[in-house]
Amino acid sequence: MGNEGSMKIQVPGCMALTVPERRWFVVRLRSAYNLSTKGGLTDQVFEEMHAAGYDVYLPRRRYDRHNRRLRVMAEWSEPLMPGYLFIAHPRAGRPVDDWSEVKAIDGVLGPLGSIHGPLQIPVPVIERIMQAEFASAYDETSAAKSVRGETARRKLEERFKAGATVQVKDGPFASFMATVESLSQQDRVKALVDIFGRLVPVDFEPRQLEEVNPTGSRPKAA
Repeated sequence: MGNEGSMKIQVPGCMALTVPERRWFVVRLRSAYNLSTKGGLTDQVFEEMHAAGYDVYLPRRRYDRHNRRLRVMAEWSEPLMPGYLFIAHPRAGRPVDDWSEVKAIDGVLGPLGSIHGPLQIPVPVIERIMQAEFASAYDETSAAKSVRGETARRKLEERFKAGATVQVKDGPFASFMATVESLSQQDRVKALVDIFGRLVPVDFEPRQLEEVNPTGSRPKAA
């Protein structure tokens, strides 16, 4: 997903206040107000709805982006579903199911639905999306990946399990078959290479190896 329309993580008020008691719908925005465009137009629509007394919810995903000027990684966010907002309707104190006020907000097309009327979103669906966002399930930041156990080390451990058969792609042993023995603290793979009928331990960079049969049995050393 591109960086257009993304913004720093300080996005105020994107959580709804009263989830269970309300009827939830999805509001579509005009193409000019697509959530992936520049200029903060998404937040503009959001703020206008909020100012009108509506509970609105804009799920977001977070990610790390390198700041070339400062030479640091910064956490940014962008809409999870570009072009759409969740809205509780009618707003508090308005018993009439009238969408004219919502449609009057600049940039809003109206509720998502069909000839049968606006599509009401079940409360459990809204709650699951919120809970997933709270748990960083949509995020691609280093912190979120760490919480999910998706660290670089964990991925290497999954790729190069002891006993797995691999093929060497690069270096003096290119095209040789090998059997993974262990993964070092420096994230190098120690593998047994069959050289002239004898298994010789060799250290490899992960990029030098390609998995052939990760669950394969380990051959006996000569």
